[in-house]
Amino acid sequence: MAKISILSLSFNHQRFIADHIQSVLNQSFEDFELVIVDDFSTDDNVAEINKFKDPRIKLIRHEFNRGINAAINTAFENASGKYLLLLAGDDSL
Repeated sequence: MAKISILSLSFNHQRFIADHIQSVLNQSFEDFELVIVDDFSTDDNVAEINKFKDPRIKLIRHEFNRGINAAINTAFENASGKYLLLLAGDDSL
């Protein structure tokens, strides 16, 4: 179990998601998981996420667009950390 779960909500964030992920991976603290929920993006958001091969990244994809509240719930359901941090896919640390 990771100490911190960073929960990222992403919908059509292709332009931002690589910088978002890299900003998380650049942190000196390493005991975390990055749970990214893609809410059925119509751009190449998932392809950008899949370029990262870090085992701390967990991608969950909705099969249709369910909205931000459902994405938040999915992120919480898939988190295993003791502490939670909620970010959007266009935020940076």
